[in-house]
Amino acid sequence: MLYHINQSILPSTFCDEVIKEGEEKNISKARIQEGNNANRSSDVSWLDKDKIGKSLTNLIMIANKESGWNYSLKEFEPLQYTIYKEGDFYDWHIDSHAKSYDNGMIRKLSFTLCLNEDYEGGNFSVSSPHPISEKTKIETIDKPKKGTMIVFPSYTWHKVDKVTSGIRKTLVGWVVGKEWS
Repeated sequence: MLYHINQSILPSTFCDEVIKEGEEKNISKARIQEGNNANRSSDVSWLDKDKIGKSLTNLIMIANKESGWNYSLKEFEPLQYTIYKEGDFYDWHIDSHAKSYDNGMIRKLSFTLCLNEDYEGGNFSVSSPHPISEKTKIETIDKPKKGTMIVFPSYTWHKVDKVTSGIRKTLVGWVVGKEWS
């Protein structure tokens, strides 16, 4: 399974609180740790993983089980509030890193929580394998509704199309576990 989706699984009030907290933090231009920064245009702030993560843990565990991944998961990384203004995008990429963290953890699951609907464009796509492969399977999720959570393995290729109007707001996160054995 490429991804797991729960439409409007989180209430509007939760999404509004995340937006409020994200807007109160220091917002800066997004950067790519191990890649080409021309591949991405958006702004981000970082949120408390413990406070918000508690509300998301059961949803992540359900997605992990229902999708048949059954990954051994340990904890959330810091959560990213992401803002895509008109013209912003994030081209094809994966969230996993080339090497594990010093503590032996790796990113196993990634998720995007859609926080609003008042924008156009900004569709979310996943691909298996690499998007330029001859045998590629690309699935696009057109403008998910507010409160919709999309969960996928961190090694999955994915992208956000250019926003054509409005501002797309999301909560993005990663769940880590011990290296694959």
